[in-house]
Amino acid sequence: MYNLIILIQLIVVISKTSHNTTQNHKKTDISNIKEINDYQYEQVGYQIYLLLSYNKIIYMICYKSNFFSIQKYKIFMLKDEVQLSNDQHSFVIQLNSFEPKIMWIQNDNSEIISFELFLNKKKSIYKFASNIGNLLKEFLNGKVCFQGINNHYKIAQYIQKRNYGSLVRMRSIYNEELVTCKILKQGKVEFEKEFRNEVVALQFLKHKFIPKLKEYYIESNHNYIIYEFIEGASLDKYIKKNILNTDQILKIMKDLLQVVQYLHNEGFNHQNIKLENIFYCSMMDQITLIDFGQQKTNDITSQRHIKSIKTLFTQDYTEMNLFTTGGFSFEKDFVDCGLVFYQLITQQILNNEEIINFYENKRFYHLVNEINNQKISKFISKLFNYSNLQNQNEIHFIQDIDEIISFNRDLIL
Repeated sequence: MYNLIILIQLIVVISKTSHNTTQNHKKTDISNIKEINDYQYEQVGYQIYLLLSYNKIIYMICYKSNFFSIQKYKIFMLKDEVQLSNDQHSFVIQLNSFEPKIMWIQNDNSEIISFELFLNKKKSIYKFASNIGNLLKEFLNGKVCFQGINNHYKIAQYIQKRNYGSLVRMRSIYNEELVTCKILKQGKVEFEKEFRNEVVALQFLKHKFIPKLKEYYIESNHNYIIYEFIEGASLDKYIKKNILNTDQILKIMKDLLQVVQYLHNEGFNHQNIKLENIFYCSMMDQITLIDFGQQKTNDITSQRHIKSIKTLFTQDYTEMNLFTTGGFSFEKDFVDCGLVFYQLITQQILNNEEIINFYENKRFYHLVNEINNQKISKFISKLFNYSNLQNQNEIHFIQDIDEIISFNRDLIL
């Protein structure tokens, strides 16, 4: 018995449900294409997601122009890769990678009608009907490296200036959607490593307090990471305005510990938790932890990640020393959380010199003694002394903060 999988403009893909799967297809006249509406786009996108989760094969049709001929290719959309093939040629676009790079070409109606593929310093152009282009880009967003960011976004607001570059808000030229973007300079190995490190982390980490990766671009002078729009402002801005109450601070700390626990359970270590890297939206009462460029991975060969990451062991990653385990430590993340909590409670922002001095001299007691609330002081001290605690894997920081929240609520009542 055959099951109809999907209709995408030019083709109907038929699949057998037995182990010996076969495919048949019925072509439609390209001159007879009708534009599908937004609702149909949503339905098709959802069906693609659903079908890929069941290991079904989906493909579209595109055309490559040569000097004297036009070659027809099938684009196979698979879980871990996209294949372009015909009877003579075939090649693979590996998902979650930095090569090849794709530049999308639009018509006057902002519809994607073709893409340029840059691989090994060679450029190829593939054309298709506009509805196919929009759907293909949506499928590849956040999975393949793009070029031509100025064709899609314009800067709306600068948020932060950093050593590596800037954090900005951008607006989509196509639909006015706001996104957040990290712009990184090129020319230094550490900036390139930070860019790739963060992209790789965000491709695998899925949590409500971690920004969702939308797209990433490599251009002539800068690299770009596009996230879904991040609400609110960084915590240092809130401290400067002195507008956070104790309940908000305790909720922020609990949320931060939850996302840190998630990272550690997934084998990741953030390594750069600080006020500037934690955004808070008071309207939603929710944080977003950003800047994963310095993250480290504990065990790259673990069964949890090997299926996704095995395709990433290319020369690029080896030379960049990504996924190294050197310096991996849960301790730094917890100590960093303690420093964030201390600054929130005291409403004092430590400068870089004070933070460096803190790490070098381990001035724990000097800081915690400034906090009047004994329960909070004891909790922060516990974070600072994580490496000296017994049975570290059984420490339940979130339960501790819940007790403080309950105690604080009882005092108010």
